[in-house]
Amino acid sequence: GAGLKREIKDFFKECGILIIEGYGLTETAPTLTMNQPESYRFDSVGKPFPSVSLMLAEDGEILARGPNVFRGYHKDPEATKNAFTDDGWFKTGDVGRWTEDGFLQIIDRKKDILVTAGGKNVPPANIELRFADDPLFAHVVVYGDAKKFLVAGVWLNDAEVAAQFGADPSPERDAAMRARAQKAIDTVNAQLASYETIKKFAIMTTPLTVQAGLLTASLKMRRKKVYEAFREQFEALYDDERRP
Repeated sequence: GAGLKREIKDFFKECGILIIEGYGLTETAPTLTMNQPESYRFDSVGKPFPSVSLMLAEDGEILARGPNVFRGYHKDPEATKNAFTDDGWFKTGDVGRWTEDGFLQIIDRKKDILVTAGGKNVPPANIELRFADDPLFAHVVVYGDAKKFLVAGVWLNDAEVAAQFGADPSPERDAAMRARAQKAIDTVNAQLASYETIKKFAIMTTPLTVQAGLLTASLKMRRKKVYEAFREQFEALYDDERRP
C-alpha cells in the first residue's frame, strides 16, 4: 500500500501505539527493509534486512539482491531480462535515497520522474502529496518533462467549492476559487527548490474517473493517461514561452 503520513504515525505514537513501516515488492517476497521498534525513522521505510543487499543506481533506482528476490517471471524471459541489471541486481522501479544514518527513503516511481530542460530530476508525487490535506483539492497533477519549468493541472473538490464559494457560477466566484488555489500553491512552493515549484496552473473541469481510465480501481491516478487526456491544456500553460 501507500506510505502512511508522518502526522498519523506521530498521532498514534502519542497515543502509545507505535506504527512502523517497511518496504518491498511481490518479487522480493515481499520485504526488503523494515523499521524496528528500537531503531526507526518515521520519514523512512527502515534499514535493509541482514540477508538483503541494496544499492542505488546512478539515477537513484533502488536495486536489490538476496535469497528472497525472485528468479524471474513465469514463461516470460523478456520481462525477466528487463527486470535485472546485467550483473544480476533486481530493478525495483522505485527511486530512493539514503539518510545519513542508513535508513532508506522512497522518493517516487522511476517511470514517473520528470526531467526538466535544465536536467533536474523531479518526483512529481512528492509535490502533489503536499496538497493532500487541503480539502479544496481533489487532484493536483504536476507536468513538465523536458520543460523549462513545472505547471500543474488542478481538480477541485466540488463539495468544498460549494461550501467555500457557493454553488452558483459567476466570474467573481471563479476569481475567488483561483485566488484560493494560488494561495495554496504559493504555500507549497515556499517549501520547494526553485526548479520544483509550480509556475502556472489550470483548473480542470473534466473529472478524473475510473470509467475514463484515468484512475485505477483503487482511485490511484494513471499519470500517463492523464497527461495524454489533458495534454492540450497542460501545453497551453507554456504558450507565452513559445511566442516570439
